[in-house]
Amino acid sequence: MAGDPELILQELSNELMSPYCPGRTIAACPSPNARKLEDHILAEANAGKSREQIEQQLVGRFGEEIVGYTAPSSVLYGSLIVGLLALGGLGWAGRKWVRGAKGPAVATATAGGGNGGTKPSRAERDALEDALDEEDGF
Repeated sequence: MAGDPELILQELSNELMSPYCPGRTIAACPSPNARKLEDHILAEANAGKSREQIEQQLVGRFGEEIVGYTAPSSVLYGSLIVGLLALGGLGWAGRKWVRGAKGPAVATATAGGGNGGTKPSRAERDALEDALDEEDGF
């Protein structure tokens, strides 16, 4: 015998999509036709057919859609490539951003700009505030 008929029924009705309820398995479909299909699966299993034989018979009768959606490999690999490119782009942008944040601070400290990296004097701050006030129109 090919296997336990009840087990075959349970597996197939929970894995195969219902031709009567789009988006639902045979077991989850409330249609009376789904119950008839389960009766048919059980009868075939009781007759000695294997799970694979019954599944192939149902695919022949209802089409590949009963097995469920399987994405073409081009969609899978395309999504993978786009994801890797996006990840690489984010890494590149993050590296540029981090380098950009460190670059000017290091450049002014090492170039001897201003007063050698010490805090500005009170007179320098006052002059800067006056210049900013003139720019803002105060």
